Amino acid sequence: MLFVERAFAIFFLVVLPVSWFLRAYATAWKTFMLASSLVFYAWWRHDGFDDWSLAGISWLPRYVCYLLVFALTNWLIGQWASKAGGRLAVWSAVAFNLGVLAYFKYFEWGQKIANDVFLDSKPVQIILPVGVSFLTFQALGYVIDIGRGKQEPIDVLDFFTYLFFFPHVVAGPLVRVGELVPQLRERANPRRVDVTHAFALIALGFVKKVVLSAWLNDWIVKDVFANPKAYGAIDNIIAMYAYAAQIYCDFSGYTDIAIGLALLVGIQFPQNFANPYRSLSIQDFWRRWHMSLSRWLRDYLYIGLGGNRRGEMRTYINLFLTMLIGGLWHGADMTFVIWGALHGLALVVERFVTGGRESSPSGGRAVVRWLITFHVVCIGWVFFNSGSPTNGGLDSALDMFGQMVGGWGDSIDKTSLGVLLVVALVLAYQFIPDGIGEEILGRFSAIPAAVQGILLGVVIAATYRWGNITDFIYFQF
Repeated sequence: MLFVERAFAIFFLVVLPVSWFLRAYATAWKTFMLASSLVFYAWWRHDGFDDWSLAGISWLPRYVCYLLVFALTNWLIGQWASKAGGRLAVWSAVAFNLGVLAYFKYFEWGQKIANDVFLDSKPVQIILPVGVSFLTFQALGYVIDIGRGKQEPIDVLDFFTYLFFFPHVVAGPLVRVGELVPQLRERANPRRVDVTHAFALIALGFVKKVVLSAWLNDWIVKDVFANPKAYGAIDNIIAMYAYAAQIYCDFSGYTDIAIGLALLVGIQFPQNFANPYRSLSIQDFWRRWHMSLSRWLRDYLYIGLGGNRRGEMRTYINLFLTMLIGGLWHGADMTFVIWGALHGLALVVERFVTGGRESSPSGGRAVVRWLITFHVVCIGWVFFNSGSPTNGGLDSALDMFGQMVGGWGDSIDKTSLGVLLVVALVLAYQFIPDGIGEEILGRFSAIPAAVQGILLGVVIAATYRWGNITDFIYFQF
């Protein structure tokens, strides 16, 4: 189920009251939330499988069984690490989790490369379980924290509920055990739930995802990225900007809805986006974009490689490797490797130029830095989106850049005033002062909760009327 589907609305309207009825009984509540989360995950569409099809949706108990075995293995390794395992247990967790991830995400890619070089074997189709990368990172972070002495082991029910909690199970945000488990053990009071904030986030998420992201994709992004040579320079350039707006609306929209849903059941998630397109450096961009992933890469990969503790040259190498591996994590295609390498190189250049010192420029210098940062990000998005299953990979990305340079004599077919206005709207949204949003929320909170709920229903109904329901982009990771 997608958060924006009607089936999920029915699911959540059942889960929400039962959740609050059981909230005072910790074990019963966690058991119910775990069961609900597994139902949410199992009731999923996996293209290419017709396994026990029910109403057009594939019910795949095999993936639920895989998840349970995966979670139990990590929990057992965590117990081992807390008692006598130490470094050996942590390395076992790394080997196990990366092995699982490599099989699901990179086996087909490796087989294709091997076939191109010297083999001619029959391809093996592997269906990627939705959200496997996020689950792997969360499980691995838990074991590493135990090995570092930063986290005490938790019981198996807490761990399973933490790992599979349905608002974040398929695409994050990446929540740490220390951020979520203490909340699972509290006796939350439904009267203290920030309903206003939750409703506002859910409504905003629907508008971003179902209206803005879907409209940009259908109007220009999908067609231009699938066949860049069929369109001229202006269409390709605007499609690049439109995808930057689309992926922000899509992923931050998902996060808004996830945080809002969690709030309604009494759980606070960390912020995951903070107006990333206002950034004046790539370093600042990664502090604002998918913040939970950025913190994970910093704490478990960059610091694990040595961080900035081993001299300036080693710091450059660690920065580059962190982003390169982060790119490869997103998918098995050279486009993702190039995307990660581009961001890694940009971080290295920034550190070399600034000496690691941060500044807050103003006026013309700020505009220049914003333009450079934004366009580095947009160029990276061309490679990123070209690697998706519907596009042509590296050749498609190079064709797109070729058309941006050499396609100025071609007609304008996809660019319209509507596209330009939506892209401009998304960029302008990045620069709204934080205080304005808080003031709007304050005024909205003065409205009775029942009226707020009705207004949320109106917004969602309107998005269904004028929007389009599609999978979230980050579900492929």
